Amino acid sequence: MTTITEQNKDSDQSDKELSKNGSLESNNADVSIKETSDDIEKIKEERDFHLKQRQYAQAELVNYRKQVSKEFENQSKFGNSQIIQYLIEIYEDLKRIIDNSNSDDSSLKGLTLIIKNIESMFKEQSVEIINSVGNPFDPNLHEAIEYTENSDIDDNVVISEIQSGYKIHGQVLRPSKVNVCKNKSVNSGVDINE
Repeated sequence: MTTITEQNKDSDQSDKELSKNGSLESNNADVSIKETSDDIEKIKEERDFHLKQRQYAQAELVNYRKQVSKEFENQSKFGNSQIIQYLIEIYEDLKRIIDNSNSDDSSLKGLTLIIKNIESMFKEQSVEIINSVGNPFDPNLHEAIEYTENSDIDDNVVISEIQSGYKIHGQVLRPSKVNVCKNKSVNSGVDINE
């Protein structure tokens, strides 16, 4: 038979073991919670990294789509500009024929109709003639072929047009070849016309 004292000792020893085991479990729980917390932080960092990568990819895709759309728009606007340049040459030749022909010629009606059709096509394609005469010389629109001195006209004004210039959608397709008024001017004490 066991005595009460021995039972109490056994009970105390069991309590000690339980408290040791409980603290071990508590320590294990603390370590486990810390590891889980670290794992959660790593997962959050990976999630944020992947979210940023996805956002960058989406932004790149949007920019790419805008670029392709702009290139397509420019291609549709300016893709036929070389054909239009050839057509301008034909148009101007036909106009010269009409200007230099006898008004009794019956074929002039047909040529006039062709010119009107070409002008209609120019309008549809946003092709316009650059108005030069009487305007100030602009190197973006004009190519100076001749300079004429005339004190009655302001300096740097286009006097006459040698060849018409054209724009397509506001951009110069062919600059106007012009004669510009250049009155004697002094630049740093040196006369540039001498």
